[in-house]
Amino acid sequence: MKICPTCRKTYKDPSLVFCLDDGASLREIRDSDPDATLHLAQPPGPTVRAPDPSPRPTVPSQATITARPDQYQVATVPRASDSERESKSKSALPWIFGIVVVLAVAGVLVAWLVSRSGDNGLTKNESPTPQPSASARPTLTPKVEPTPMFAVLNNTSFNGSRITYYPRPSFELCQADCAANTNCQGFTWIRPGAYNPGDSAMCYLMSEVTDRISGACCISAVRN
Repeated sequence: MKICPTCRKTYKDPSLVFCLDDGASLREIRDSDPDATLHLAQPPGPTVRAPDPSPRPTVPSQATITARPDQYQVATVPRASDSERESKSKSALPWIFGIVVVLAVAGVLVAWLVSRSGDNGLTKNESPTPQPSASARPTLTPKVEPTPMFAVLNNTSFNGSRITYYPRPSFELCQADCAANTNCQGFTWIRPGAYNPGDSAMCYLMSEVTDRISGACCISAVRN
């Protein structure tokens, strides 16, 4: 059995999570008093042991250095002098200049060959055949099936972080309210008269769904 901590109304349905009157989270009614004070036995005190009169031999201290300092010295790599770097850069300049000249000559030759082939391909009375433009070609649009916004779970209620709750006569209206709210990640719609004959249908909007409870009282849906 569950009880509402605000209005003290009790419910016998174990699948019900919130109070139908004020929306507060229901609590389980237990036989034992949770506020009772437990009296535990005190542990025995520490046992004092008498000092050992026999002297213990002293252990001489030992050195902990296991490596020579010269093992951790970083070897220095000799750097090239400025004159050597300058001589290397001067020796590479002729090669770079030669590569640039060869590429320029090859580009001019390719351009001349392309222009000659274009002039010889057409006679004076011939004209190039017009090609259809890309815009005139039909485009094939793949058919994409729409993905539903919610995954509906029948005979299921949600437990989690609640945004709000209010009476709603139909499941579709409750779903539309959750779809219009960006913070709503799921909702539970309680059928009218699910617990009492005079109860109206209720809509609970959730910002986070933490648990799913099976029950014929409700229909829930979670956002995909």
